[in-house]
Amino acid sequence: MIIWERFRKNIFDNKLVCRGDKILLAVSGGADSMVMTSLFSMLKKTIGIELMIVNFNHNLRKESVKEAKIVKKFADNLKIECILKNLNTKEYAKEKNISTETAGRQLRYAELEKTAKEYKCNKIATAHNMNDNAETILMWMLRGTGTEGLSGIPVIRKIDKNLSIIRPVLSVSRDMIDAYAKEKNIKFCTDKSNFKCDYTRNKIRLNIIPALKKINPLFIEHIYNLSTIVKDETAYFKKKINSFISKNVKITKDKIFVNLNAFKLQQKIMQFKILKEIIPDKKRAVHISQVIDWLADGKSKSYILSKDWNIKKSRKYFTFSNLLKAAK
Repeated sequence: MIIWERFRKNIFDNKLVCRGDKILLAVSGGADSMVMTSLFSMLKKTIGIELMIVNFNHNLRKESVKEAKIVKKFADNLKIECILKNLNTKEYAKEKNISTETAGRQLRYAELEKTAKEYKCNKIATAHNMNDNAETILMWMLRGTGTEGLSGIPVIRKIDKNLSIIRPVLSVSRDMIDAYAKEKNIKFCTDKSNFKCDYTRNKIRLNIIPALKKINPLFIEHIYNLSTIVKDETAYFKKKINSFISKNVKITKDKIFVNLNAFKLQQKIMQFKILKEIIPDKKRAVHISQVIDWLADGKSKSYILSKDWNIKKSRKYFTFSNLLKAAK
């Protein structure tokens, strides 16, 4: 069973689950999360973990009540505790002046964290899959991104020292999920709003990805492999960047001091990544490249980064200064 092997490999290669974990599964009732729950139920038989399920009704669709009942019945059949929660998405969106999509995501993650801590779970599992990863990367590419955007959805994200979000089916495609659900006769719900081209992600899912798959049926796999390579490269650079910063950067309340000579010895790609990490304002690629060009120029000793920050250089250092704090 390919999906089970990929699920296990992702978990053990990335150390997503350990014996004794208590994992809160975010289950919408869609095929992705229902299949993830089934796989976790199988995993529970092989290692000592505890599972809980939470389902959110965003109060945006009348079908949500029915979907919650399907999730609860599935959880009961697997003997997994299930919590059903209601979210006032429209009200929150209006209050924050944001889209209902953004409001739903913000509320969902806030409630996931709250619920996990309330029930003493140390992991939250979401059912993001290989297709979600490809959609995310394409979204970032359309908006303009550096290499970090090509790393896609992180397989694990720490919230704090006691809680992490894990994505155990990230290495599994939607086709595999659908095939598994059919094979195991798993009942799931289909959110009809996913078939409306109201949001950028839906446009990518419904129009762009099918067109790319016609050119190459393995497109989703190739994007996932690319994101895995970029994640490894990003982790490598992160270590080097942190090492440079610990040795050559001093940060105070209103200033950032950087060893100019040590900075100039770095490759240009490292200079870019160091500045992206420490620069206090104007973090877009064009602005960072302009700062690098200015640092290489021996003429001007001062550079206005933004209305709040400027940079000055001497023989040994270049220094970011907060103009607002300096004026007080």
